[in-house]
Amino acid sequence: MGNHIEHDSHSLPRGYGPSGHATVGGLAVAANGYRFAPSSTHFTPGDSADWEFRVVREDGSVETAFEEAHDQRGHLIVVRRDLTRFQHLHPTLEDNGTWRVEGFTLPEPGVYRAFIDVVIDGRPLTLGFDLFADGSTVVEPQPDAGRRATVEEYTVELSTDEAVATRPTRLTFEIRRDRAPVTRLDPYLGALGHLVGLREGDLAYVHVHPEETNSDSGRVEFVATFPTPGKYRLFFQAKPDGNLITTAHDIRSST
Repeated sequence: MGNHIEHDSHSLPRGYGPSGHATVGGLAVAANGYRFAPSSTHFTPGDSADWEFRVVREDGSVETAFEEAHDQRGHLIVVRRDLTRFQHLHPTLEDNGTWRVEGFTLPEPGVYRAFIDVVIDGRPLTLGFDLFADGSTVVEPQPDAGRRATVEEYTVELSTDEAVATRPTRLTFEIRRDRAPVTRLDPYLGALGHLVGLREGDLAYVHVHPEETNSDSGRVEFVATFPTPGKYRLFFQAKPDGNLITTAHDIRSST
């Protein structure tokens, strides 16, 4: 039998419910007395460069005290506004409150949405801001991402309860290799899977982690609450056999 990992709701930062879902965020560059202050917002597509930003208080001082959540003090999510080109990065925090991302790249022209996800004084904070990769681009309408996705030698399939807005929805991801469930899932960020949900249109951010899973089952389960009816793109990450994979799936919540 594989390891059984449980997440005690009492150990979660304030703002995370006992089901493991976080309130929606990332709709503004400033929230709850903090704002995002980047060194730059325009980039040459495909070029790699070091990039810095800070989280600034209302009085202009720079926040320096960030608490660890999911094995990191900061999570940076970047995705193009057509819900492609997903990146999940972990910037380095310096003593003066500057966050640094080495070798940061926006791969293609377009407008990207970036989210910094941190915990300050026990409270989760997600700020969202736009980044620009200069140059002309034609954004093609994206078909729905399927419930099944293939990456490298793995197939990931999503099954769900009926998704109804404001009600908890169980999301189960089954990972297979050679048509059989994988028997080894290594921890990733303190759990056996990681999930980010983005609402189509405004890219409202829903960040969830699994409550409990068995590492030999080939399955990772989440409970998420979608705040409104509509389409959400889910970016799922896990480490079968020690290999980090990322897949995209779409789900629609009803009234």
